[in-house]
Amino acid sequence: MEHWIGIDVSKATLDVALLDEHGKVMAEEQIGNSEKGLRSIWKRWSKEYGLRKDMCMVCLEPTGHYSHLPLETLVALGVPTWLAHPSDINKSIGSTRGKNDRIDAMRIADYARRFQDKARLVTADHLRTNKLKQLLARRENLVRRKTMHHTQVRDLNRHVDQSLRSAFTRIDKALITALDKAIKQVETMIKAAIAEQPELQRKYDLLLSIDGVGPVLAAHLLALTEGFLRFTTARELACHAGVAPFEFSSGSSIRGKTRVSKQAQPTLKYLLHMAAVGVTARKGELQDYWRRKVSEGKHKMSVLNAIRNKIIHRIFAVIDRGTPYVKCTLAHVIE
Repeated sequence: MEHWIGIDVSKATLDVALLDEHGKVMAEEQIGNSEKGLRSIWKRWSKEYGLRKDMCMVCLEPTGHYSHLPLETLVALGVPTWLAHPSDINKSIGSTRGKNDRIDAMRIADYARRFQDKARLVTADHLRTNKLKQLLARRENLVRRKTMHHTQVRDLNRHVDQSLRSAFTRIDKALITALDKAIKQVETMIKAAIAEQPELQRKYDLLLSIDGVGPVLAAHLLALTEGFLRFTTARELACHAGVAPFEFSSGSSIRGKTRVSKQAQPTLKYLLHMAAVGVTARKGELQDYWRRKVSEGKHKMSVLNAIRNKIIHRIFAVIDRGTPYVKCTLAHVIE
């Protein structure tokens, strides 16, 4: 590579920095967060600095909805683009003083230059998965708002002025009904987005064959793993979900218990936890496993975490094998 471009994304603007192969800043500029702005600066810099698509890499951080338009534009232009994790960039910088968007763009470009071997380039398939992520984010927002109104009805309205209680409760219940309708509409859109891609639909159906994996968890798994192209092993996904146990020790005098890391994708961890809780309440091998381990004196949260890991390993098994999950029964054992 001869050139690296770092982009710091915000709602209205993009701060763009261009570095050469030695890390020297060749240009920096702030443009509007628009397709026109990105196409214009690429055309202009290509002429001024001799940028070539096969010898250049663009790097930016994911910033929710605000980074989607730049990604779409860059993929359409055919420019190699890396969507790097913010924590990886921050840890690579070391100790710093001061921060602004212009400096961040240069730091992002320099990160891409130094760690180019770790790059995972964004493709059109990634953008299609991004659509699913946006739908799931909207559903999560609607569910959160519905929960807030349920809390109003259940706990908070009884503490307001007596003359307002009935009116407030009617308002909250009407909003809950409207939100239920909106959630169903978004869930229909989620299923349609999955059905648009036959490979995603095939994997979605495989995931639903696993005990504990419902439509919401299955859709989140497809989105967060980018159709199971982002992670290659169950351990990698368990680490991302924050359910993989790690040893914490130092030398011979300081030893800690094996425990999970606090670094986790919160929504995925919550959904896996609810899946684990659900299977312990239903007859089956995982409920038997739960009861056996608890009766042996194992901590309940430790057993639940083991079940979360079992679910993740089953997820990868059906995806790798390409066939639905088959429950283990006594008949199978006898055969």
